[in-house]
Amino acid sequence: MDLLSWFASNEPVPAVAPADLRSMWTMRGANPSGQSTATDMHAFERICSPGADLQAVLYRVWMLLMLAGTMGMLLSPWLRNGELADTVFRVAATFPMKRMSVGVPQQELPFDVQGFLAEIERENDK
Repeated sequence: MDLLSWFASNEPVPAVAPADLRSMWTMRGANPSGQSTATDMHAFERICSPGADLQAVLYRVWMLLMLAGTMGMLLSPWLRNGELADTVFRVAATFPMKRMSVGVPQQELPFDVQGFLAEIERENDK
């Protein structure tokens, strides 16, 4: 499925493996400024588990990038030298998210940001 078709779907974003999120986060050179390195989907295939939904992993990493950078560093309590705590990846891997439609202006992220942050706190306290 191409990326445009993936976004056109009304299906929720599938859950992914936390390890795949961490691998893609690291490969994209994620940091608090939201900068990333250019790469292609074949490179992502090599770093993710076999059969991983690369589009879902990438989408969830994009959401983390927005929270860590452009939205006021909402993940800063769990970010050290560009690396997020394992708890963030565990929660982000399964937290309910909707797909953002292409060409449709968005007022907010397609998931409950406050609920997401609260879930990280709960997981972190375990």
